[in-house]
Formats: sequence, C-alpha cells, structure tokens
Amino acid sequence: MNDNFHFEEGLNYKIFHTKNTSKSSETVQIPFPCLVYCFEGSAKVCYNNENFTILKDSIFCIFANTTLSVIELSDDFKSSMILFSKDLIIDSTIGFQVDYLANIFAYPNKPITDEYSKQIFYHLFQTLDNYEDSKKRFDRSTDFVYGIIRCLLIALAELTKSENEKNVFSSGAFSTTDSYFRDFLKFLSIHSKTQHNVAFYADKLCITPKYLNEICRKKTKKTAKEVITRAVIAQIKNALIISGTSVQRIAYDFNFCDQSSFGKYFKKAVGLAPLAYRNKYNEGIINNDKAE
Repeated sequence: MNDNFHFEEGLNYKIFHTKNTSKSSETVQIPFPCLVYCFEGSAKVCYNNENFTILKDSIFCIFANTTLSVIELSDDFKSSMILFSKDLIIDSTIGFQVDYLANIFAYPNKPITDEYSKQIFYHLFQTLDNYEDSKKRFDRSTDFVYGIIRCLLIALAELTKSENEKNVFSSGAFSTTDSYFRDFLKFLSIHSKTQHNVAFYADKLCITPKYLNEICRKKTKKTAKEVITRAVIAQIKNALIISGTSVQRIAYDFNFCDQSSFGKYFKKAVGLAPLAYRNKYNEGIINNDKAE
C-alpha cells in the first residue's frame, strides 16, 4: 500500500482502485489526505486507534499524517481512492471556513443513504476516472482537478453538517486573512517538525505574532500556538506508532533540547507520556488482533 503514496511528476493527485487481495493488518502512515469510496463489500479498519466498519456506498475520509490498519476485508470488497497533495486541498478550498472543512475529517466514515447523493458521488468519482484517460486534451488540467475535488469536499461537508452550520461556508472573495492563513498552513506542513514557535511562522509571513494569532482565532477559534501544537503532536504520534524509534531519538528529530522537555510537551497536549502513549496504542492493536 505504501507504494501508492506518491505522485507522478507534475501531478498533485492520484487515483487508484483497491480490492481484497490481502488481509494484512500492517499499520501504515497516510502522508496525504485521501477519500476512499467503497463501491462493493465492506471493510473493518483501525484509523488513528479507533475501529470503523466501512460499508458499501460509504466514503471514508483520511486526513494527512494519520495511521491506518486493515483488520478485515470482505471477499467482494472494491473501492476507489483519491489521494491528493496538501497544496491541492488548500487551493481547492479557497473561501471555505476552517470549521466547515474540519467537519469533513472530524467524522471520517460517511455512509451515503439516499439515491440522489449516491449519484452525485458516483459521477464525481467517475468524472475523475474518465479524466485520467483524456487529461492530455485539457490545457488547464490542474484547474479541472481542483474543481472536482472542491465539489467532492462540499458534498461531503453537506453530509455531516448540522442545522446551525448552514452559514459556515462562505462563497465570498478570497480575503487577505485567507491568503495569510493558507500560507501559514503551507509553512506549517513544511517546518512543523522542527519549528514550534509562533514567531518563526510570523516571520516567514512578514507579519507580527499578534496578527498571526488574530488570523488563527478568526479562522479556527484557536491561537496560532494551538494550531502549531496540534500539527506537531500529530507527527509525534505517528513517529511513536510507526517508526519504532526510541523516544530519545524522536525528541532529537523534533528539535527538542532534551527528552525531558519533549516528554512535558507531549504529556501537556495528550495527557500521557510518549512511551505510555506508544504502549497504550500497541496494546490496542494487540487487543484488536485477538478480537478478530
């Protein structure tokens, strides 16, 4: 599965189809956002240490830098997966409020229950599939893909939004705040492993830390520091789960001055020490295997 997590030269997305060829429960890191549409059968997966059952006519939304293991696939399981770069998701969601976009990935398993919605998603996925065979005819291929991905994300958000979220989506102009926040997320995706301070990102954006905080509060209702910490902690969790590297080495890789400060940082955010988190996760995987 890891072989699929790369893009062809010049592209920032990839479409591929999966079926039940293996029952491996290997845990893999998903480096990019992706959407999985289950056309046939069912699957049981462990996603970020939580079990889900994906049924026919469901879409499973996977966020970047998360972990996934397949517990079981039905014999007739078939799906299509769209993998797209962080830049693509940022550029194709211009005008979205962050809460609107976050809602898509907050509830990853989305069953599609009505025929109207099934037709929408089927044809959107099919359009991208057809496009793969004829993309050389398009002069503005990137814009085409952005448009389809944008439509998919809007339709997915509509599946899970509540009544009081109807006005969260804004179709207005792309504001200066949007521009700064988008660039902040880009810098964060590049530097968050080693740069954890608000001042660093404010300097990259040529604005003050106070203004960056105002932007983050407006877009996410969180401070810039909280947004940075969330990104850093997500990567640390994956390192603890996937790499098998010592805690001391992970502390060094993430630019902490020593293991003690690393442990305090992680425990403050997660509520567990790094090693305790790793052990708890591993115990969960063992329990899942035994249950199956």
